[in-house]
Amino acid sequence: MVGFVVRGFVFELVRVEGPSMSPTLASGEVLLVTRFDYLTAEPARGDVVVCRYPNRDGTFIKRVIALPGDEFEIRDGCTYVNGAQIAESYVEFAATEDYGPVLIGDGQYMLLGDNRAISHDSRASDVGTLRADDMVGRVRWVVYPFDAVREVAN
Repeated sequence: MVGFVVRGFVFELVRVEGPSMSPTLASGEVLLVTRFDYLTAEPARGDVVVCRYPNRDGTFIKRVIALPGDEFEIRDGCTYVNGAQIAESYVEFAATEDYGPVLIGDGQYMLLGDNRAISHDSRASDVGTLRADDMVGRVRWVVYPFDAVREVAN
């Protein structure tokens, strides 16, 4: 019983479905997600998180890119926050369409998949920006398959 309580409130195992976080995460990998991170701190730029969809059942995995009050834009495949291009070594497939600029609202976060060319993320009207309350937790480790166990860099 204690194990179920710890698993439910401290961490969760989540399976990656689809290629939107490639190359960082591969479809079929199982992740260890800590659920307590945002009880005492705000999400940080670069955090890989599991979120609830705002208007439907289910969860998805994305990276926090822009914070409350930031100006966000994608132009010519490059990501800009507050007018400065950000270094994104984790992006292999850049966005194919421009987006923004948009001002991120109070308490809101812009989340994008690392595979920008195909990711359904905060750029989509049915997802939009998300609140910290929408975030289930922070992705810490890939725990399966066993030959791919690794920490997930944020």
